[in-house]
Amino acid sequence: MTNPQPLRIKEGRTELTTFHNTSDLTFIHPAYGPDTYANVGTAIEQAGLARSTMAQTASLVYAAFNSSGRYSDEIKEIMKERLLWAFTGNLYAPNKGVYIQDNPEIRDNMPFMEESDLARRLEEGDEGVIYVPFGFKTGEMTPLELAKNAYVKALAGAEGAEKLAEVADKYKKNPYLWSLESVERPLTRVSALVSNRGLDGRLYIFSDDSGNDGYGCAFGVKG
Repeated sequence: MTNPQPLRIKEGRTELTTFHNTSDLTFIHPAYGPDTYANVGTAIEQAGLARSTMAQTASLVYAAFNSSGRYSDEIKEIMKERLLWAFTGNLYAPNKGVYIQDNPEIRDNMPFMEESDLARRLEEGDEGVIYVPFGFKTGEMTPLELAKNAYVKALAGAEGAEKLAEVADKYKKNPYLWSLESVERPLTRVSALVSNRGLDGRLYIFSDDSGNDGYGCAFGVKG
């Protein structure tokens, strides 16, 4: 990425604004949580805000890592000590791949996604659903591989994948994609970012079943 954009701060109702897909994107501070995936999402919506997608979260994290000060440090600390939830759902389909959808319905602290519905929407050209066949690289990889990874690009968008790769490059160790390579039955997974939390110092992109874990946080997005 070129011309990194730092966070711009507006206090009162504290707004954290960054550049996202050619326009401004504003998050409201403080973060919601720590709590479960569903409870954090509900709290954000009850405040009249939108749940942040992985693409939006990537822009927030990228700005934080190109800034200094209290708010940037807080975002980094959440990633280090907790999970930074991103409300982009994953449905793993047996012998096929992964369906990805921003802000799906949440049931029992996990995204609720049905393959028949997602497949129909794909056939109809719905840009809100993305499908990635199995075969993408998981586990440890270089930042460049992360930026080009088909799953990461589907999850966070091409711009978001590049931003996450640049964030990953700021750590001593290569990033790690925590994702399933195949499944025997349909499985849904939440999305999150974490950088340490008892793990070695690197950026982790989670596609995980941790929705019931009560230690995740997220920032609401201003409409």
